[in-house]
Amino acid sequence: MKSLALVTLLCAAALAGCAKAPTLAAPDDFAKLERGDSHAFRATNASGVVIGVRSESNELQGSLEFWSSALDNKLRKSGYKRVATDAVTTRAGLTGKRFRYEVERGGRTTEYWIGVFVTAKDVVVVEAGGDTAFFDEATEKRVDEAFKSLELG
Repeated sequence: MKSLALVTLLCAAALAGCAKAPTLAAPDDFAKLERGDSHAFRATNASGVVIGVRSESNELQGSLEFWSSALDNKLRKSGYKRVATDAVTTRAGLTGKRFRYEVERGGRTTEYWIGVFVTAKDVVVVEAGGDTAFFDEATEKRVDEAFKSLELG
Protein backbone atom coordinates (compact mmCIF):
# COMPACT_ATOMS: atom_id res chain seq x y z
CA MET A 1 0.00 0.00 0.00
CA LYS A 2 3.03 2.30 0.39
CA SER A 3 3.43 2.21 -3.38
CA LEU A 4 -0.23 3.07 -3.87
CA ALA A 5 0.15 6.06 -1.55
CA LEU A 6 3.29 7.15 -3.40
CA VAL A 7 1.57 6.95 -6.79
CA THR A 8 -1.37 8.92 -5.39
CA LEU A 9 1.01 11.64 -4.22
CA LEU A 10 2.80 11.66 -7.58
CA CYS A 11 -0.50 12.00 -9.39
CA ALA A 12 -1.51 14.82 -7.03
CA ALA A 13 1.75 16.60 -7.87
CA ALA A 14 1.03 16.15 -11.57
CA LEU A 15 -2.33 17.81 -11.05
CA ALA A 16 -1.09 20.68 -8.87
CA GLY A 17 -3.73 23.14 -7.71
CA CYS A 18 -6.82 23.29 -5.58
CA ALA A 19 -10.50 23.24 -6.48
CA LYS A 20 -14.03 22.24 -5.41
CA ALA A 21 -14.73 19.14 -3.37
CA PRO A 22 -16.47 16.39 -5.37
CA THR A 23 -18.31 13.56 -3.65
CA LEU A 24 -19.06 9.86 -4.15
CA ALA A 25 -21.72 7.61 -2.70
CA ALA A 26 -19.85 5.09 -0.57
CA PRO A 27 -20.94 1.49 -1.15
CA ASP A 28 -22.99 -0.01 1.70
CA ASP A 29 -20.14 -2.21 2.92
CA PHE A 30 -17.64 0.68 3.00
CA ALA A 31 -16.94 3.02 5.92
CA LYS A 32 -15.97 6.65 5.37
CA LEU A 33 -12.42 7.64 6.26
CA GLU A 34 -10.99 11.04 7.10
CA ARG A 35 -10.48 13.12 3.98
CA GLY A 36 -6.75 13.65 4.36
CA ASP A 37 -4.68 16.31 2.63
CA SER A 38 -5.23 15.29 -0.98
CA HIS A 39 -8.66 13.61 -1.06
CA ALA A 40 -12.10 15.21 -0.79
CA PHE A 41 -13.61 11.80 0.01
CA ARG A 42 -12.24 8.40 1.05
CA ALA A 43 -13.84 5.15 2.19
CA THR A 44 -12.70 1.56 2.81
CA ASN A 45 -14.25 -1.85 3.19
CA ALA A 46 -13.26 -4.38 5.86
CA SER A 47 -10.81 -6.07 3.46
CA GLY A 48 -8.86 -2.87 2.86
CA VAL A 49 -10.17 -1.92 -0.58
CA VAL A 50 -10.14 1.90 -0.58
CA ILE A 51 -11.99 4.35 -2.82
CA GLY A 52 -11.35 8.06 -2.97
CA VAL A 53 -11.90 11.20 -5.00
CA ARG A 54 -9.94 14.40 -5.36
CA SER A 55 -10.14 17.45 -7.54
CA GLU A 56 -7.41 19.73 -8.82
CA SER A 57 -7.53 22.93 -10.79
CA ASN A 58 -7.30 22.50 -14.55
CA GLU A 59 -4.95 25.48 -14.80
CA LEU A 60 -3.36 24.10 -17.96
CA GLN A 61 -6.80 23.77 -19.61
CA GLY A 62 -5.91 20.20 -20.53
CA SER A 63 -8.47 17.92 -22.15
CA LEU A 64 -9.64 14.55 -20.90
CA GLU A 65 -7.21 12.92 -23.33
CA PHE A 66 -4.32 15.04 -22.05
CA TRP A 67 -4.90 14.36 -18.33
CA SER A 68 -5.79 10.69 -18.70
CA SER A 69 -2.69 10.12 -20.84
CA ALA A 70 -0.47 12.02 -18.39
CA LEU A 71 -1.66 9.95 -15.43
CA ASP A 72 -1.52 6.69 -17.38
CA ASN A 73 2.06 7.42 -18.45
CA LYS A 74 3.11 8.27 -14.89
CA LEU A 75 1.56 5.08 -13.49
CA ARG A 76 3.06 2.82 -16.17
CA LYS A 77 6.49 4.40 -15.62
CA SER A 78 6.04 3.63 -11.90
CA GLY A 79 5.58 -0.08 -12.63
CA TYR A 80 1.81 -0.33 -12.91
CA LYS A 81 0.61 -2.71 -15.62
CA ARG A 82 -2.50 -1.42 -17.41
CA VAL A 83 -4.98 -4.26 -17.81
CA ALA A 84 -8.06 -2.40 -19.07
CA THR A 85 -9.33 0.97 -20.24
CA ASP A 86 -12.90 2.10 -20.72
CA ALA A 87 -15.14 5.13 -20.84
CA VAL A 88 -17.21 5.77 -17.74
CA THR A 89 -20.21 8.08 -17.43
CA THR A 90 -21.53 9.31 -14.11
CA ARG A 91 -25.23 9.35 -13.31
CA ALA A 92 -24.99 13.14 -13.69
CA GLY A 93 -23.82 12.67 -17.30
CA LEU A 94 -20.11 13.53 -16.94
CA THR A 95 -17.99 11.28 -19.17
CA GLY A 96 -14.50 10.26 -18.16
CA LYS A 97 -11.85 7.66 -18.83
CA ARG A 98 -11.13 4.76 -16.47
CA PHE A 99 -7.99 2.67 -16.28
CA ARG A 100 -7.43 -0.57 -14.40
CA TYR A 101 -3.93 -1.57 -13.33
CA GLU A 102 -2.16 -4.29 -11.43
CA VAL A 103 1.11 -3.85 -9.60
CA GLU A 104 3.15 -6.35 -7.66
CA ARG A 105 4.79 -5.11 -4.48
CA GLY A 106 6.16 -7.19 -1.65
CA GLY A 107 4.97 -10.44 -3.19
CA ARG A 108 1.34 -9.28 -3.37
CA THR A 109 -0.66 -8.10 -6.36
CA THR A 110 -2.67 -4.91 -5.95
CA GLU A 111 -5.50 -3.84 -8.21
CA TYR A 112 -5.74 -0.10 -8.83
CA TRP A 113 -8.48 1.74 -10.72
CA ILE A 114 -8.33 5.38 -11.68
CA GLY A 115 -11.06 7.42 -13.33
CA VAL A 116 -10.31 10.83 -14.83
CA PHE A 117 -13.03 13.44 -15.40
CA VAL A 118 -12.27 16.89 -16.81
CA THR A 119 -14.19 20.16 -16.87
CA ALA A 120 -12.99 23.58 -17.98
CA LYS A 121 -12.06 24.36 -14.37
CA ASP A 122 -11.27 21.01 -12.73
CA VAL A 123 -9.60 17.65 -13.13
CA VAL A 124 -11.41 15.13 -10.94
CA VAL A 125 -9.75 11.81 -10.15
CA VAL A 126 -11.61 8.85 -8.68
CA GLU A 127 -9.38 6.06 -7.35
CA ALA A 128 -9.90 2.59 -5.97
CA GLY A 129 -7.32 0.07 -4.91
CA GLY A 130 -6.68 -2.98 -2.84
CA ASP A 131 -5.19 -6.43 -2.71
CA THR A 132 -6.36 -8.40 -5.75
CA ALA A 133 -7.40 -11.26 -3.46
CA PHE A 134 -10.10 -8.98 -1.99
CA PHE A 135 -11.09 -7.21 -5.20
CA ASP A 136 -13.69 -9.84 -6.14
CA GLU A 137 -16.54 -9.49 -8.63
CA ALA A 138 -18.99 -8.16 -6.02
CA THR A 139 -16.48 -5.54 -4.85
CA GLU A 140 -15.75 -4.56 -8.45
CA LYS A 141 -19.47 -3.98 -9.02
CA ARG A 142 -19.77 -1.80 -5.90
CA VAL A 143 -16.67 0.20 -6.85
CA ASP A 144 -18.02 0.69 -10.38
CA GLU A 145 -21.26 2.06 -8.90
CA ALA A 146 -19.27 4.41 -6.67
CA PHE A 147 -17.38 5.74 -9.73
CA LYS A 148 -20.71 6.38 -11.46
CA SER A 149 -22.06 8.20 -8.38
CA LEU A 150 -19.48 11.00 -8.72
CA GLU A 151 -20.95 14.45 -8.21
CA LEU A 152 -18.95 17.62 -8.64
CA GLY A 153 -18.96 20.02 -5.68
